[in-house]
Amino acid sequence: MKYGQHLLDNIAPQYGADAYLDYSALDNVIRVLSGYSPASVDEKQKFLSLSTPPPTNARGLPSQKPDGSLEDVTEEYFCRKFEAELARVETFTLSQVTALRDAISQVEEALVVLLHQHPQTNKSSHQAQKDKWTQQTDQLSEDFLRLEKYVNINFMGFHKILKKHDKYLPHTPCKSFYVARMHAQAWVRGDYSDVVVRMSQIYTTLRDEDPSSSSIPSPPPPQETTATTTTATATGAVQQ
Repeated sequence: MKYGQHLLDNIAPQYGADAYLDYSALDNVIRVLSGYSPASVDEKQKFLSLSTPPPTNARGLPSQKPDGSLEDVTEEYFCRKFEAELARVETFTLSQVTALRDAISQVEEALVVLLHQHPQTNKSSHQAQKDKWTQQTDQLSEDFLRLEKYVNINFMGFHKILKKHDKYLPHTPCKSFYVARMHAQAWVRGDYSDVVVRMSQIYTTLRDEDPSSSSIPSPPPPQETTATTTTATATGAVQQ
């Protein structure tokens, strides 16, 4: 199976196609630059100019941009397009990682409260809260695996399109440069192991329900107050 079809078959509905590398557009640029496949016909063109020749590429072949507009397609255009795709994937990846970390923090904060409640007071409510946060963590685990798959399929696509570029355009190789550049970007070199570790700690806490063995921080101790304030607070807690 060709990578283009593999990419289409593995697009996550939660992300949508626009979040992924536009592999076909970059592939079309290489086709135009190399001339190994004729440019597609512009069905919207209504007239011809007998005095102005159509734009051509370096090989003298009709030059057409992937969006269908007749315009010079150069190596510089490929580089700009590739850079834009890299930036889009990086931005999306980092936004998803940030959202995951924020969601994990919310679960951790909720567990701090849950761990310091007395389950014997209301067993059914306590168990319902545990089930709720377990399901939430399960969903976060699925979200992380989906993002990991997204990163890998785009990473593979960038490698493949660069390999194809250098194969059909050997006089202007760029794979080595862009592979090094890609590996220096945050979405590739980033360490996301903290996400896995924190979710593992949440599962352990929910299973054992032992604050002493949990890595989730306990709430700060109450500040010292006067006897009157303490009594009033205790009375209010009983009334609640």
